[in-house]
Amino acid sequence: MQTTESKRKLLISGIGSSNGGSFRTVKIDGMGRLEGDVTCSDFTLNGRAEVNGSIISETAEMNGTLTIQGNLKAKRTRIHGKVKIDGNYAGESLEINGASTITGNCEAEKFNANGKLQVGTLNADTILVTLHGHCRIAEIGGERIQIRKQRGMGLASWLKILPLAIGNHLSAQTIEGDHIYLEYTTADVVRGADITIGPGCEIGLIEYTAKLEQDKRSKVKRSEKV
Repeated sequence: MQTTESKRKLLISGIGSSNGGSFRTVKIDGMGRLEGDVTCSDFTLNGRAEVNGSIISETAEMNGTLTIQGNLKAKRTRIHGKVKIDGNYAGESLEINGASTITGNCEAEKFNANGKLQVGTLNADTILVTLHGHCRIAEIGGERIQIRKQRGMGLASWLKILPLAIGNHLSAQTIEGDHIYLEYTTADVVRGADITIGPGCEIGLIEYTAKLEQDKRSKVKRSEKV
């Protein structure tokens, strides 16, 4: 185990732990535990880690498995693997390849996910989701929203850590946006300007202001132009 902290750098190589604090960079290669809130410019994980606190960083790169007992705030975040955030996420760009759970709110300008998701409330200007397994997002809001099913079985290597998906599907309560495209989605209410309902959807109510297109393989209980 090697743990070094110098010139506001924190490095955990192998198996180690450290208190939280303010650093220029934080890098974990192996298995690490951080006790307390962490503030840094760059946060990098290659392996497995647990943070008993929140993370504030300019960039965050996670390759492996990470549990955050608080919030994550970063301008640019990339997740390759499995991440659980017990609080909220806030940032400009969030890219997910794998499985992610965000218990609270997720706020971003661009949200791009390919995998299995569990999110409380998701708000972003652009939302692109490729479903792998059963996903749940209570409320979704954005300008452009696109939900698509994972195509075929040619999964990238990072998806091998996930259990075998039984049905690629999204469950949501409300989805609101200007331009919406949905596949394999169950939702109580969908509201927007231009709405396209692709295959595999079950929608309770659709309210649209401009245009609505619906695939014959989907079910919509009621739709109205407002």
